Amino acid sequence: MVKVQLTLTDQEHALLASYGEKLGYSLSKTIRFIIGNKAEELLFGENIPTFETSKKREKRGLQALKEHKAGKTIVIKDIDRFFRSL
Repeated sequence: MVKVQLTLTDQEHALLASYGEKLGYSLSKTIRFIIGNKAEELLFGENIPTFETSKKREKRGLQALKEHKAGKTIVIKDIDRFFRSL
């Protein structure tokens, strides 16, 4: 869990406290509620950027997924040692 400390202007405090009172929330709970809603919107909304990829890269990615599902991948615990061995 991450703890965040905020400094609010008097106007921000009044606005958030007023909004929270309508919901029966404390100031802290109101801020968590707003941040949670915004995070969910960013996660599930249409705000996530998407990028086109080349056919070649898509083909390689799909092949890698097939190989992983077929058990052809390995877990690398020491990345430095792995690259030294190449």
